Amino acid sequence: MNGKIEIIENGKDQQIDDFYLTFKKKLEEIHTFPSDYVFKFIVTSEQSNIAKVHSVFENSDASFSVRDSKNGKYSSITVKAPVSDADDVVIYYRQVAAIDGVVML
Repeated sequence: MNGKIEIIENGKDQQIDDFYLTFKKKLEEIHTFPSDYVFKFIVTSEQSNIAKVHSVFENSDASFSVRDSKNGKYSSITVKAPVSDADDVVIYYRQVAAIDGVVML
């Protein structure tokens, strides 16, 4: 039984890797690098979740905009960060994807 679960998890990891590879190729086709890139995320409005997104970009010269939803349950975060190439964009997205409950737009 454990072997089957491991195979399924490996398949999921492969799908994620394939997604990011395709995404990177599309970025290289439509963007000119180096440039600023705009990232958009939605998280629950807990300060810890917002802080986790900020921490991903802490070593960059990024600017942030946070806006709460009408009922205050969620926050949208817009990050404008300088990136050298498509790999930088993918790395940022992968790091933010590790945060529980984040929605990447």
